[in-house]
Amino acid sequence: MTHKLSPAVLFSLLAIGIMAGCVGIVLTWLLHTVQHLAFGYGLLGQESFREMAEHAPPLRRFLALAGCGAVAGVGWYALHRYGAPLVDIKKAVDNPDQHMPFKTTVAHALLQILTVGMGSPLGREVAPREMSAALATRWMQRFRFDADTRRLLLACASGAGLAAVYNVPLAATVFVLETLLLSWQPRALLAALLACGTAVLVVRLGLGDLVQYPLPEAAINPALSGWALLAGPVLALAVYAFNRSAARLPPLPRSSPKMMVIALAAFAAIGLLAVWFPDILGNGKAGNQLSFAGAIGWHEGLALFAAKWLAVLLAMLGGAYGGRITPSMMLGGMLALTLAIAWNSGLPPVSIGAAAFIGAAVFLGLAQKMVLTAMVFMLELSRLSTAYWLPLCLCMGSALLVWTCLQARRPD
Repeated sequence: MTHKLSPAVLFSLLAIGIMAGCVGIVLTWLLHTVQHLAFGYGLLGQESFREMAEHAPPLRRFLALAGCGAVAGVGWYALHRYGAPLVDIKKAVDNPDQHMPFKTTVAHALLQILTVGMGSPLGREVAPREMSAALATRWMQRFRFDADTRRLLLACASGAGLAAVYNVPLAATVFVLETLLLSWQPRALLAALLACGTAVLVVRLGLGDLVQYPLPEAAINPALSGWALLAGPVLALAVYAFNRSAARLPPLPRSSPKMMVIALAAFAAIGLLAVWFPDILGNGKAGNQLSFAGAIGWHEGLALFAAKWLAVLLAMLGGAYGGRITPSMMLGGMLALTLAIAWNSGLPPVSIGAAAFIGAAVFLGLAQKMVLTAMVFMLELSRLSTAYWLPLCLCMGSALLVWTCLQARRPD
């Protein structure tokens, strides 16, 4: 592979970045519109989704999730029954000759946004990644690129979609290199920076420079580093347990009409959970806002941790698709909040919000197999001080040590 990018590739990277940015804008507005219709969410941002979900009557929350189950069941049944077979982004990057079917991929992405907007507990970030990659596939048909170049452009399109929806150009660049290309060559680095940077520029021109989690700076003291070292192994065990529980879900008859009934039942169960725990609705941002602010006690943190865990498994059982980034953050944040409160009961105090933030990053990094991306992602998402790097690294390091041992012991 040459280390240079031809003019055609450079032009394609800029075009892909622009397309991904436009996709991010359109899908963001679509998500907010669906949330408004489902829960009364303010289109102009007067109220957050968390506030609207909490203020919505319990019956409205239940009906929104039942409707979500109907949409998920009918939509994905029809897609699997009548659409072209879906191709995962990672598989498309690994084998660029295996094209992502455009119409099926776009419909698949739109279904994810619709269901997340209606309260599905999964994430929204896969949809812009898939739609950007599908558009990139169409774009590349205009050129005679070799397989390595097509692979590079597909990976950059996926990263640009992630950058656009979360306003994180650097974290998305690291994501492309760490998880998709598995390469840190100058050519790949340059390509990822151009595509992801262009996508974010377009989004900021269209929506403004939105900070996903505007948080106050917390005290980063030696006690927090000590807590981070001890909390890491607990977080690793939690990720391991969650992955094992997800792996034990029964296989789904996706192309069978039974899937519509299963989806409706699974999302109705999530709706019942939401009667008592409205903050589990949506991708997990509502829960993150609570834990990062240290606004709840240990009993609420544990309850939301368990409820979100169950809700995500139910959504998977119901055949829904979606991302795992923000749900992973919520699980890690709630568990870390509980651990920090326990620490503060007898040891030098640490910031509850800072601990939750670190726990969210560690859970995310292990669950999604993107350790470096998760740390960069969290700081870029919040614009918090780089003083967080030390406790973040200590917690991630101790967690990764235990995680490696757990993976080595797996029978499979």
